[in-house]
Parts: sequence; structure tokens; C-alpha cells
Amino acid sequence: MDWKASDDAALIETLATALAQATGLTALFLSGSHGRGSADRFSDIDLVGLTDNRTAAVAALHAALEAGPGVVYFQELFGGRLCNAITPEWRRVDLFLPDGLEGHAQNLLVPLHDPVGLHATLPEALPPAAPSPARVSSITNEFLRVLGLLHVGAGRGEDVLLVRGLGILRDKLAELMLEEVPEPDKGGALHPSRLLPPEDMAILIALPCPGPDRAALLAGYAEVAGGFLPRARALHTRIGLDWPGAFEAATRAVLRRELALELP
Repeated sequence: MDWKASDDAALIETLATALAQATGLTALFLSGSHGRGSADRFSDIDLVGLTDNRTAAVAALHAALEAGPGVVYFQELFGGRLCNAITPEWRRVDLFLPDGLEGHAQNLLVPLHDPVGLHATLPEALPPAAPSPARVSSITNEFLRVLGLLHVGAGRGEDVLLVRGLGILRDKLAELMLEEVPEPDKGGALHPSRLLPPEDMAILIALPCPGPDRAALLAGYAEVAGGFLPRARALHTRIGLDWPGAFEAATRAVLRRELALELP
């Protein structure tokens, strides 16, 4: 959908006008789902700006929201490089103020204020994304760490905590799946069904979500491990990444010894 036809069009124009007048602003672009033309009524407004005065840009955004729809939540992160805002109608606005436009492309940004024509200097599109070895390694090691902590929570009788741990393992499987998606701009975390193939979504949907029931939780941990470990091992091999075999063996051994749990 063209952003000008969306319900957010008036607010986008208001914010663009206000930010264009902020001291030091060089350019402003609409990014995210609005920038890609895939927005729906749940999409937030993602703005990318270049400026040598982040303080002025942040202040202009806040003032424009206060003067317009209002603001019930506003936070600055990373020294003002990122701002998140929510209006009383729960319309979400994010402003990202990077040092440059590396990692962006023409098909991902809509110019809102671009007097020097920076948009035309960007590549038309980004190349397909490859799995990041650093992220794949981090996901795998965190999965094994949380999986191994099962014996700690179970030994202490903290079944409610084990529910949380199972959720983390499910999330790590989803993150691993997303690493395999070649889409260079994966967007936010609120639309995995747009990115993951149907067969992967079916796997995630079929995973168990038990409450604090010990037997169901142990079975759930084993099932998620059975989905994650072979897939992660295959991905490690495909991208030439060493598999943490000793860590996996130690995790399997402690769960077998403490809980009589045999992982697939």
C-alpha cells in the first residue's frame, strides 16, 4: 500500500514537516513496512533521519506528537539514535538517526525530505542475506545454555520458571529459522508469518505450550530440542561454523543424569 493512502498519511506528513525544519537535519526517509509498501493497519511509522543535531531532531519529533495526536510514551535509546513513541490511539512512531545510510536501499526507503538527493545514491535493492555466523553461534549456544538450565529449575521445583525457559527455546528456534531467510530486510519482530515459509510456521505452531506441569514441560523441552538441534547442526555445517559438540554433550549428559531425560 502506498503510504499516502494509509490511515497514517496525515501523521506522517505532519512529522515530516516538523522534522524537516529541525536544525541540522539533512534528510528524512520513511522506512519499515510503509517504506516497503507492505504496511497494514497494525504497522508502525518508521522514520530514518540524517542529522548533525540529534537533540534537535528528537525534540522536533516530541513537539510534533504533543501538538498533534499526543504522546503517552516516549523513550530515547543509544544517545538519541533511536526514539520510540506511542500516541493515545496506540499509533507507534520510531525515529532512527544513524550516522549514514549503509544497509539501506532505494526500495526500502521513501524520501520525505531529501534536498540533496541522497536517495538516488543508494543501491536499488540489497542483495539476498546470508546467515550470520556470529548470530547463528550465539543462538545455538544460548539454546544449549537454557536447555541445560532445565535441570536447575526442575531440581528446585520452579515449574513456572520452566515455562518461561521453554518459551525462550521456542524463540531461539524461530530466530534460527529467520537466519535462513534470504530477505535482506526482515523488518520488525511482529510479522514472522510474512517471512517464514509455511512449513516453518507449521513447525512453530505445532510446538507444545504447556503450563507448569512437570511431565508436559519435560516432553516440551525434548520436542523443541528435537526440532532445533538437527537444524542448527546442519546450518553450522552449511556455513562452515564449528559445532559446539562438547557443550551439546555436556547438556545431554546432565539432563540424562539429573532428570532421566533423553534428548532426540
